[in-house]
Amino acid sequence: MNETLNNAETPPCFIHGVSNGPLIKFINGDSLEILKSFSDNEFELGLIDPPYGIGFKYNEYQDTEENLIEIINKAVPELRRVCKRVLIFGSHQKIWLYPKPDWIFSYSWNTTGSYGKLGICQWQPILFYGEDIKGFGSINNVLKSDSVHISGGDGVGFRRLEKINHPCPKPKNIIRYLIARFSNENDNVLDCFMGSGTAGLMAWDMKRNFVGIEIDKLYFDEAKKRFKNFIQQQRLF
Repeated sequence: MNETLNNAETPPCFIHGVSNGPLIKFINGDSLEILKSFSDNEFELGLIDPPYGIGFKYNEYQDTEENLIEIINKAVPELRRVCKRVLIFGSHQKIWLYPKPDWIFSYSWNTTGSYGKLGICQWQPILFYGEDIKGFGSINNVLKSDSVHISGGDGVGFRRLEKINHPCPKPKNIIRYLIARFSNENDNVLDCFMGSGTAGLMAWDMKRNFVGIEIDKLYFDEAKKRFKNFIQQQRLF
């Protein structure tokens, strides 16, 4: 099933679902309001990459520290309510502004297309809230660890191969890793700052249900386009 919903009572949506397959839903709306409509623990995983408050040039949003503080102070309590576990990509410079996490995860890479205060930047903190999946050793063939190193230039800095209409899309390989590490097949995954929709692509490919929310119509349309192109490419193989 593929359909677009757009009426006075429902935010513009894109829904993709087939028999025995994951349900994917993209919503064009204000996540801070839409989060209130979800039930407690409706999602096994919240995988969130909000703005960093460091002056990124978004289409409409002003990426200031003040706006970051407002977003995270409103969003994190709701995310903790509706998700069993939450991962939030954080800014090196602003990490102390976020609500206190239960742990800090990190990922690193070798490519040299990103820069920070000390030169080439090759890692990023990810704030973890909630309870980890139970068990020891590995989850979905992924080692239970609080850090990971990704290889290749899949979306990092100028090494990004795919042309994406968004200032800071995440690499597919780190999103794929985090979904495998912190959820199981048929789980529900939420990304309430969806951007260009990378988490939705990986959730569909890994048989997770997904809800993505994006307030900017330009990025919402980009996420829809990428998703349609992605599933067409996957069906060729």
